[in-house]
Amino acid sequence: MLWLAAKERLTLAVLGTLALIALGVLLWQHQRPPLTVEGQPTPSQAAQWETALKTARHVDVNTADAAELERLPGVGPLLAARVVAYRADRGRFRTPEALMQVPGIGPKTYEALRDFVTVED
Repeated sequence: MLWLAAKERLTLAVLGTLALIALGVLLWQHQRPPLTVEGQPTPSQAAQWETALKTARHVDVNTADAAELERLPGVGPLLAARVVAYRADRGRFRTPEALMQVPGIGPKTYEALRDFVTVED
């Protein structure tokens, strides 16, 4: 080691220390258990929850009052009142698509609430 200059010995010492630190980190990562989140649903459980939520959020537009209709995405008090008034004037909706006949519900609004409305016979 005497044939190396002081700067070279310092450089080798620093590189050796960094190599030992890197090796220690790799061993630590290998030995520690993987991080997991408690209570995280599996993909099948997540799909079941999504289906249950969609079913729970379904609103029958033929029997719903204005307050229930306001739960739908994009439907506020004014639009909910229009749906109730339209239903009172013209009768029950035969299909969910018939909502587009209500003033203020166009294709874009209907697309947002399509998955949440139903028409029961």
